[in-house]
Amino acid sequence: MAGEPVLQVEGITKSFGENTVLRGVSFDVEAGGIYGLMGANGAGKSTLIKILSGAYAPDGGEIRVGGRAVTFPDPTAARRLGVGTVHQNPNDGVVLDMTVAENLALDRLAEPGGPVGFSHRRIERHAREVADQLGMQLRRQVLRSPVRRLGVSERQLLVLARALAGRPEILILDEPTSALSADETDRLFDLVASLVRDGMTVLFVSHKLAEFDRLCRHVGVLRDGAMRGEFFRDGDRRFDWPRVLTALFDRSPSEMRRTGLPGGRSVLALRGVQVFPDAAPFDLDLHDGQVTVLLGLLGSGKTELLEWVFGARGLPAGERELNAAPFVPTHPADAVANGVYLLAESRHEQAIIPGWPVSAQMTLPFLRRFSRVTLMSGPAERRAAGAMMSDIGVVARGPSSPIQDLSGGNQQKVMIGRWLLGSPRVLLLDEPFRGVDINARHDIGSTVRALTDTAAVLVATSDLDEALEVGDRIVVLNHGRLAADLPLADATRERLIDAMSARPPTSAEVTVSAGKEAGP
Repeated sequence: MAGEPVLQVEGITKSFGENTVLRGVSFDVEAGGIYGLMGANGAGKSTLIKILSGAYAPDGGEIRVGGRAVTFPDPTAARRLGVGTVHQNPNDGVVLDMTVAENLALDRLAEPGGPVGFSHRRIERHAREVADQLGMQLRRQVLRSPVRRLGVSERQLLVLARALAGRPEILILDEPTSALSADETDRLFDLVASLVRDGMTVLFVSHKLAEFDRLCRHVGVLRDGAMRGEFFRDGDRRFDWPRVLTALFDRSPSEMRRTGLPGGRSVLALRGVQVFPDAAPFDLDLHDGQVTVLLGLLGSGKTELLEWVFGARGLPAGERELNAAPFVPTHPADAVANGVYLLAESRHEQAIIPGWPVSAQMTLPFLRRFSRVTLMSGPAERRAAGAMMSDIGVVARGPSSPIQDLSGGNQQKVMIGRWLLGSPRVLLLDEPFRGVDINARHDIGSTVRALTDTAAVLVATSDLDEALEVGDRIVVLNHGRLAADLPLADATRERLIDAMSARPPTSAEVTVSAGKEAGP
């Protein structure tokens, strides 16, 4: 039952050098409620969350928990005062080379006066108790495996389980569903609703409007480091999204609408592609002049298809043609040399080099262009990166800024800018909007659409709203089967959902059906 504010944020300010990130942010979160926080990339969400979780100290303002002014010198202090946080990047909440069981028991082991002689058996028993809160059924083999072997979604659930193990009074969820499947998201939301009924308070950060409609009665909009409005909904009605989005973007949704582009010549032709051994082969042509979206749920085969085009894996069957000539990359280097570029699904694990500045991140695949014999030309590298940052709207102090200082959306723009420094003929983007807000999605969509005069663009996503936002043509992949191929004008939500969720025929059913058609 919502009531008095349990978390009060009053006049919080924060600057990094001359860059002012937060400008007097204030809002209240009621006890037993779910407060939604929205903001475009660079709005200050991540900085605010780091302040509330004890990772950063504010320059000014006050935080109150339960009516009492508090300071968080470090994340451990925040947890002790009842604030648990699940960060957007799951790697921020785990130790990759420790086992799953050790990670789940880590906070208990680190407590002052915690058990000294924790045996492996006790660690695993405690880990199972923590995992049970999320309905995670973990086999002994998984419990004893390093977290590094887990996928992104499993790590996200692991971080959430760790946060809940401390039974926080206030739980901060920063883009918690960005790496989760639809089923995992439903399970998470059911759990959050149960925790709130039991008295927990939640600060929920997301870029997905449907999630706010499902969970929240109250949302605040952060733009350019300041709160631009707070909005309520009445009863079961949705939020007044035109008003909310106008506050979020400083322009109305009608100003952001677009029509799909028809496409031109075929740049990449895929023939007889079989993603999985039991899936029917299909053909697919990618054209310049349009953005093609490959839409499908987890396990549909999207990543497998993109990695095959890029020369990073094999498939049971299929041939590729690039500009009407055979294309047979045996290694990603072959693809890059031919102008076929892939933005991998997880930027933190597969793209970003920790500790490197933005300029080095961008120029990495094209070092020969910025070197003389064996020496890098730093000024040339920084000039190229700076120009690209300006072109695609990266918000940062400059090309020398460490990549970790940028917001998630700006990090993703840097990764896209990396490939734009080359000469793309085909640009493959695997879940490019994961953890990215609607405004950045619009910016990225505009950026890649500008490429379509000379290149084919294929965007893989599992999010229906993202597909409709950026695609000119939407192709649905369902368990390796091509289930729909629609221009934007014909791609209604109902048709796309039907194609994504329909049960594909088994190989046995396909064989029987083919036999019947053949006749006696």
